[in-house]
Amino acid sequence: MKKVAILLGIILSINSAFAYEYNKDLTDNIIKDEQQVQFCTDNQTWSLDCNSNAENFTKRITYGSGGFSIYEKEKKLYDTDTTLEFLYNNKLLGYNTHKLKFYTLQFDNDKFEPKELSDEEIKAIFPDVEIVKVSQFDENNTITIYKPYFKTKTILLVNDTNNFYYKYQFEKYPKQDELIRGIVELNKAQTLVFSHFGSRDKLFPILKIQVKNKFVK
Repeated sequence: MKKVAILLGIILSINSAFAYEYNKDLTDNIIKDEQQVQFCTDNQTWSLDCNSNAENFTKRITYGSGGFSIYEKEKKLYDTDTTLEFLYNNKLLGYNTHKLKFYTLQFDNDKFEPKELSDEEIKAIFPDVEIVKVSQFDENNTITIYKPYFKTKTILLVNDTNNFYYKYQFEKYPKQDELIRGIVELNKAQTLVFSHFGSRDKLFPILKIQVKNKFVK
């Protein structure tokens, strides 16, 4: 009995150690609060150090209202409608954790113009995930995802609708990821519920992900 308990403890400790490994090109280039980033006007790219003609922006976070970002340039504030930004291939990319959407942030006509990333652009950043779109859920807001037995599968929930998921989280999910909320690691058969503080109110419809195992050759 004692050996069984020890074995169970080892298995649980291995499962709890699972964590998604982000691309270092993302994590090393996240724009932090009060950090300055430059828009290089000569070639229309973004950098931390242009070494050329540049417009300087300083990031601020609107604490208490969903953690949205704003950028200050010459005492003027610019809204990005994103909650996380990072430099990637000389572009300023943004993620809105409440919309579950990724954007290229282009600065044009004295404002930020967000452009949604395509599936191909998202996969370039997250090559080892399966993109699951909100539009793929059925009329009951449910989707079934299959994973191989004894293996972990990582999915990325992307919202391709006009729905808004303000402060939604996965219920009873021990590895809640606050960097990219849509990333979920599936290591067992289960039903995951994405909800607004556990609400079942029709004003805050839940999303259900049914995870099932299957044998893969």
